[in-house]
Amino acid sequence: MSNVRKTGASLFRSEFIFPLQGMHVHSSSVVELPNGDLLCCWFEGSGERTANDVQIKGARLQKGQSRWSEPFVMADTPRNPDCNPVLFLDSKNRLHLTWVVVVANRWQNSLLKTRISSDYLNDGPPKWDWQDVILLKPGDEFVETLEKGFKELDPVCSIWSEYAVQYERMIVEAAKDPEKREVGWMGRIQPLILEKGRILLPLYSDGYNVSLVAISNDNGDTWTPSLPIVGRGNIQPALLQKQDGTIVAYMRNNGDKPERIIFSSSDDNGYTWSVSKKTDIPNPGSSVEVISLNDGHWLMVYNDLEEGRNRLAVSLSDDEGASWKWMRYLEYEPKGKGSFSYPTAIQTRDGQVHITYSCHVPNGKSIKHVSFLPSWVKEPDLGNTNAEKLGFPKGKKVLLMHMDDLGMCEEANDAGKYYIENNYILSGSVMMPCEYAEPFVQWAKNVPKADVGVHLTLTSEWKTWRWRPLVDPEKVPGLIDSEGKMWRSVKDVVMNATPKEVEMEVRAQIDKMLALGYTPTHIDTHMGTLYGSQEFLRVFLKIAEEYKIPANAIDISNPKVLAFASAEGYPINNEVINMLNNYKLPKLDNFASVPKGNSYEEKKANFFKLVNTLDPGITEIIFHPSFESENLKIITGSWQQRVWEAKMFADPEVIHFFKENDIIFTTWREVMERFERK
Repeated sequence: MSNVRKTGASLFRSEFIFPLQGMHVHSSSVVELPNGDLLCCWFEGSGERTANDVQIKGARLQKGQSRWSEPFVMADTPRNPDCNPVLFLDSKNRLHLTWVVVVANRWQNSLLKTRISSDYLNDGPPKWDWQDVILLKPGDEFVETLEKGFKELDPVCSIWSEYAVQYERMIVEAAKDPEKREVGWMGRIQPLILEKGRILLPLYSDGYNVSLVAISNDNGDTWTPSLPIVGRGNIQPALLQKQDGTIVAYMRNNGDKPERIIFSSSDDNGYTWSVSKKTDIPNPGSSVEVISLNDGHWLMVYNDLEEGRNRLAVSLSDDEGASWKWMRYLEYEPKGKGSFSYPTAIQTRDGQVHITYSCHVPNGKSIKHVSFLPSWVKEPDLGNTNAEKLGFPKGKKVLLMHMDDLGMCEEANDAGKYYIENNYILSGSVMMPCEYAEPFVQWAKNVPKADVGVHLTLTSEWKTWRWRPLVDPEKVPGLIDSEGKMWRSVKDVVMNATPKEVEMEVRAQIDKMLALGYTPTHIDTHMGTLYGSQEFLRVFLKIAEEYKIPANAIDISNPKVLAFASAEGYPINNEVINMLNNYKLPKLDNFASVPKGNSYEEKKANFFKLVNTLDPGITEIIFHPSFESENLKIITGSWQQRVWEAKMFADPEVIHFFKENDIIFTTWREVMERFERK
């Protein structure tokens, strides 16, 4: 069934090429035929290289129709797996199908086969004129290029450091065997056809874990190999040509960390290649597709993750890959709820982009087809919630779990580090006037995944554990009580401090974190003080926009959220509503704190109830984890709640609850990245 929806000014269409099924299907390719029809193919069977029943299947979509034909067999080598098909037309409009036959069920033994057809416009499979094996014969220069290239590669990360040299030597030694280097070359991505008809068919080897290009100057009748594209696990290249003639390759990362798309270039029409380097674009070890559009923009389809294939994104570049300014999601599901991968993209003569990709979901597998005009990628995804506007799936609950009061004491710091180091919770904010703020910030500087902001602090509420402003007290007398510390209550701050004093202290706290060498991912407000006055809120939002650091601003256009804020005693009036409506950075749909409980089990139950009652959208839920100590018991009477919160989100029952309820998690860093891509 076809799903057509209008988003902004553009139509977006998607459908399964065939119904979800139990058989394994993967690695599709699609081509536009001269009559405007689409022909798609994929491999299908009970598995992949170890399943001898795998065939190449195909289906057609006639121009102007919305339903694909029944699938048919495109190629089948009896008792051997057939995988990784690629379709393309040459300059004579002959249809080519290349694929691999996996010999002895090992990728490194694969034979690259080709079929050519001049009669392919009728129903069913094409009528093939010719079939052969593409045998490439890389020479001794292949070995020399590998050896030289490995020496030029960037230093390896720690995970590879102990065996990288031995690994590279092993690859070079294997390359000295002519028999080994002539087999195992596999296709995945469609070729690049240059202006004069030269075909560059990108190939890769699971044996050598590198790539090369098969080159044909006679429309695919004969092929010669390029020199290798040297790297550590740079496979499945997608090729484009820049306006200056340079050929570039974007590749899957099957090697060392960090998990990023890999890049190389050629200035001699694809024969020699630069040593590969990593981009800053995430890649979870999955195929990436990049094509050049009619207007000169480049379009990339990729899994924008370091792990998993549960998200599939499409991005546009208007500067030949120097930046990717626009992005939207084709698929976005919680981890374990779907796999969307191995995309192939084309632009048809009517300007539409067509993408096919593997769609593996809990109730079956299929090949999915989507189509849209390139302008769709640039349009904002105008969902009903702020989460949807940021590209999160419609109707989903997105939680930004947030640790408050980091830096207040060692016990809070240790709990925060535990959560971040173990990937339970990544977001938190630091009270910069406190004694233990600087040690936590220094630690966070060396933990890239940490999502740390400034917990803008204007109160010092505890009986004995207290702090002063960062600004000279003589300049901010309204922020100081009779003990020379910050006021204990929000009410006292509102009654005594001026907006100018508040602004000076807020800037000082942000600037201190910046001076320590860490750029905060967000700012928020301790005890909600900056929401305690209309003028304080104006300072809060103004500084967020000036520093381009998002504040935990809440969208109060939702009547339920507005009613809650008013009930909590915040001074909500038309001016406050207008300020929040006009705020230029991303906003939360809702805000909550982890409920208290008379016991740990009751606290968990109350938290589950809170999450179950949330509406779809992005909700920040704050909590205050600290490890138990005698010092913590002296600091605060809420020590027991904080201790429970220090173990609650590592509790298997809580983790299971999140998974069962399809909760999506985010961080302020991700929120801002999504916002900037819009």
